[in-house]
Amino acid sequence: MISIIILLVLIFGFFMGLKRGFILQMMHLLGFVISFIVATLYFRKLASHLSLWIPYPELGDDKIWAVFLNSMPLENAFYNAIAFAIIFFVTKIVLQIIASMLDFLANLPVLRHLNKLLGAILGFVEVYFIIFIVLFILALLPVETVQLKIQGSFVAKIIIEHTPFLSKAVESLWFTEVLSKVI
Repeated sequence: MISIIILLVLIFGFFMGLKRGFILQMMHLLGFVISFIVATLYFRKLASHLSLWIPYPELGDDKIWAVFLNSMPLENAFYNAIAFAIIFFVTKIVLQIIASMLDFLANLPVLRHLNKLLGAILGFVEVYFIIFIVLFILALLPVETVQLKIQGSFVAKIIIEHTPFLSKAVESLWFTEVLSKVI
């Protein structure tokens, strides 16, 4: 079921990009990249404060975790992921508003069909990246139902574990620093 939902959201991203066109979709994708960079630069500062506001829920030892999370220091990674998500999505929303104000650029008569096709591809890529971040964060939640849904979704596991560059980069970003402090 989760796999079907993910695939439908990816198809939605394709059609959203098709409607927006290349120019506007490029602005949205650029907003994604900028949001990712801003979140990467500042999530540690926010993560250190989140433990005071958000308690870390424990998942029992007999419960199932996502495969890639076995033997990881999850509490710090949980706060890192939440901080990253907060900064990422706030920045993304602000940049989406700015991109929407520049909507008139998409109506310029520049190779209309190519504009639509490239926009569709970028729309798919943008939604894929957002799904990746959401799934990675959900995989860190110590909620048995969430863990079982991720384990049961072939598409979710592929996205989390095998996205070129991002899987290793996010794992390194949220876990490696934590592991180096533990060891």
